[in-house]
Amino acid sequence: CFKQAGFVKKIDPASKATLYMTLALVGQFALLLGAVGIIVVSSGIIGVSASSGSFPAGVSAIVGIVGLVVLLIGVFWLVAIFGMRSSLVRYYNTVEPMGLRLSGVMTFFFNIIYFQYHLSRIANWEKTGVLA
Repeated sequence: CFKQAGFVKKIDPASKATLYMTLALVGQFALLLGAVGIIVVSSGIIGVSASSGSFPAGVSAIVGIVGLVVLLIGVFWLVAIFGMRSSLVRYYNTVEPMGLRLSGVMTFFFNIIYFQYHLSRIANWEKTGVLA
């Protein structure tokens, strides 16, 4: 995905896709560290609170923060993907007009695989002049 974002950066220097993908990756790393922290910290807390039938406020706050990080990761990823989509469509319909159309739904669900499919088609078109 970073290789595709790098390619998009070449055709659109204003693209921020690499930045947003990096932020999503940092968020995933922070989430991993947070999950390990929750397991370590809550192993003692949950054992004590099991008798009372409720979780302490500290665990609820940590779970809320983890939820926020997950949300931010998703937002950064979607901003990166749809920014790449916008740059590709703009470039391949103005600078090198080939009539590229990228579905928003396909971009959302299959983003990197979908881009790779179209980038392969574009490479073939640039080599042969035939759009398959």
